[in-house]
Amino acid sequence: MTSRREAVRALAGIAALPLFGKLGAQDVMDVGRRAHEHAVLTTSPRALTAAELEMVSEAAERIIPRTDTPGATDARVADFIDVMLAEWYDAADRDRFKAGLTELDARARKASGRGFAGMERARQIEILETLDRELSVRRQAREEGADETWFAMLKHLTIWGYYTSRPGIVEELRVQLVTGRYEGNARY
Repeated sequence: MTSRREAVRALAGIAALPLFGKLGAQDVMDVGRRAHEHAVLTTSPRALTAAELEMVSEAAERIIPRTDTPGATDARVADFIDVMLAEWYDAADRDRFKAGLTELDARARKASGRGFAGMERARQIEILETLDRELSVRRQAREEGADETWFAMLKHLTIWGYYTSRPGIVEELRVQLVTGRYEGNARY
């Protein structure tokens, strides 16, 4: 899993570029930080149902699993995604994302007779890998709208949520967070 995690980290910055438009790196971090702050204060889902939030949590954990470092669940990525869908994305994007979750659950039921959240992890991974291959084919064909699919949104939000979370920053990237600010030219 280390190579997969390293690949996700390497692609995080590249994948985010077309989706943020004019946001700079600091803006991306600030939006992520604020979304995590709101997620901590939120006691129930805002954009997703409880069942959808559970599916997002399972999917995000398969994308960035717990290894010797925290996984997506530890970083509360599903809560981050819920806040982003409620506060950042418009209704059409939310609807597309939620329709994708319905599709994900339908695929799971067809494959195993159970919803996605209730499937065995190996089967969840199989379905997500199939969706990832389908997305890759669309991207390689330069199909218009490939990056706006619900699965592309899920991957993007999972990476953004993870790498702007305290566990993602401190324990995965090993960045020491220092409170306050540094003023190198301050008089003494």
